Amino acid sequence: MLQTSNAVPKPRIAADGKDGGQLEPLLRLAGTLRESHALVVAEHGLELLCGLLRRGCLAATAIRLGDKPDANNYDVVIMPSLASIAMATVVRLARRSLAPGGRLIVGMNDARTASALARRLRLNGFTKLRLTQIAGRVLLCADLWRVA
Repeated sequence: MLQTSNAVPKPRIAADGKDGGQLEPLLRLAGTLRESHALVVAEHGLELLCGLLRRGCLAATAIRLGDKPDANNYDVVIMPSLASIAMATVVRLARRSLAPGGRLIVGMNDARTASALARRLRLNGFTKLRLTQIAGRVLLCADLWRVA
């Protein structure tokens, strides 16, 4: 059963890149998606899920922030919009859901918050931290350390 409501307008991420959407930069940061499992943590992540599947992602799952993901099951975790979420929550969710060698991608509004989150991620076993500014937004990409 499909239910819709006009009570609250939902933010949209444009698939065509128009109106400042982050879909294309997020997918570029995700890297090669062949044979990978992705997790999208967002209120409205359907368009991002479809984009991941179109790029060859083997499986994609969407959850809301309060939900509990499967442990060590995902190669890529994407949080397209990080607004007022505690950094400890982001780190805990990423550490729980990512398999070793997995990638975390987070979108934020300002560079100061992104730098603080990058420091916290580095202290929790993430490597290859990269910040990218696109259209007034900051995208943070980090890889979870892989045990050899």
